[in-house]
Amino acid sequence: MSEIILGGSRFDDIKSHAFWANAHLDTRLRLDKDFLSDNYNHIQDCINHPTTGLLAAKKNRTYNYPSCYNRNLKDLKSIPSMRDSFDRFETKFNKLYPKTGRARKFLINNESIVLNYVKPIKKSLKRILFRYGLG
Repeated sequence: MSEIILGGSRFDDIKSHAFWANAHLDTRLRLDKDFLSDNYNHIQDCINHPTTGLLAAKKNRTYNYPSCYNRNLKDLKSIPSMRDSFDRFETKFNKLYPKTGRARKFLINNESIVLNYVKPIKKSLKRILFRYGLG
């Protein structure tokens, strides 16, 4: 299936929501109403398309202010409606991928798979340890 549909990428909305969700979390500013709507849109994308949402989030993740990111993420998860959305995402992800979910998250976090292209397989110690249940 082609990535280009009707003149645009089929992942444009998901990538945009992931970008803005990360931009609002990885900043020195505290959460406000606009931050919540963008993060809510991203979580909804992750609920509807779990693997694509995680890939877009990983692609757009920056490390400008790690302590502020963690603080803002903690504040975001303390809001009841957002906490429910995170729980719905985890439930759906575990339901869809009961056996492969852990491997999917490992491959996404190590950037073995990415959103718009296929990466060649790299043999690494992490991969070997994960394969034998040690990682």
